[in-house]
Amino acid sequence: MPSSSSSSRSKPKASEVAAETRRTCIPLIRANYSHIYRLDSTLYPQPVDQLDFSQYPRPFSRTPAIYVRNGDPVKVALEWQAHFAAQSGEPVPVPFICAANDKRPGGDWETGVIGYEERLCRRSTLSASLSTPSPESYCQTNYPIPIEGGILSEEVVVFRGPHDRYEKLPPQEWRVLPVCSVPPVRWPKLTQNGTKYSFAEERDMVKNKLRAALRICVYNNYANIVVGDFGLGNGYRNPPQELAELWREVVLWDADLRGRIQSIAFVFEDPNQSTARLIQDDLAKKSRHGSKSKSKSGSSSSSSSSSSSSSSSSSNSSPSSSPSSNKPTDMEIYSYIFHDEEIQRVLTQPDPRYGLGTLMSPM
Repeated sequence: MPSSSSSSRSKPKASEVAAETRRTCIPLIRANYSHIYRLDSTLYPQPVDQLDFSQYPRPFSRTPAIYVRNGDPVKVALEWQAHFAAQSGEPVPVPFICAANDKRPGGDWETGVIGYEERLCRRSTLSASLSTPSPESYCQTNYPIPIEGGILSEEVVVFRGPHDRYEKLPPQEWRVLPVCSVPPVRWPKLTQNGTKYSFAEERDMVKNKLRAALRICVYNNYANIVVGDFGLGNGYRNPPQELAELWREVVLWDADLRGRIQSIAFVFEDPNQSTARLIQDDLAKKSRHGSKSKSKSGSSSSSSSSSSSSSSSSSNSSPSSSPSSNKPTDMEIYSYIFHDEEIQRVLTQPDPRYGLGTLMSPM
């Protein structure tokens, strides 16, 4: 069994890793490798409205291959790059769509915050790229990111391993990938059962964010794309099934994307994460608080009656009896939504929400 000192050495403090990245690693790459790697980025303020695809070919006649996997999304993207490069004999960049902080580059990556963007900034040049608008963009800053905007960092250098150890890699093992940074909707208003967005306007905003991310990738000629748990988990709490259905709707039916995406992978670091469970637990907690408030306001009732009512309420909302314990994981939901049979069902039975213009647009 390893000693506690050896265990602590294998898991460095996130803040210490961030400090070394900012003070040493990024300056080193700027000084010695700027002729090889670009450490800048391009802001797309309104990619849904501003990007013109009329001159872009549609090289793919079939529906995109869609995968749902467990793993580190950046590792999967880098593995895909190597796979496609081996097949084609030339570099094939695979972008990673990353949930981004809309206010500052990398969010709170220099502290111990454990969001994926923060962790990626500690092991790569992402923070430097996000902080540096490309000369072609004519922007002094990329922040704040517009509501339906995104940032593309074309060459993010990954010089450390995953966050479990943040292991330093020698320069010959550094890898480069594009990162498309888009801020998800955070804690949207949901229906009473927590499974759908309450407001059509918010749902449309979420859909446009997904469209924005994919359009930025396709506009820059990326045909194979990796997505992490975008908009999910405790930090965002979007309803997972409806979010997955929105991804499917955009990938299959967006007129500007069809025929231009070869494959897309949804990669989950934690296969046990269940945003549906988090949402239901929060609803149950609010319900319990509401019951207590009503009990206090009805203090004219006898103490024995109140005690009995309180006991019954507590029993009915106990964690062991809560339906949230049976909620599926995010990965299970996405595996179902993107199962081949489910994709075929959707393709043969178009949802009536899809407009005639979308359905009839040429490939």
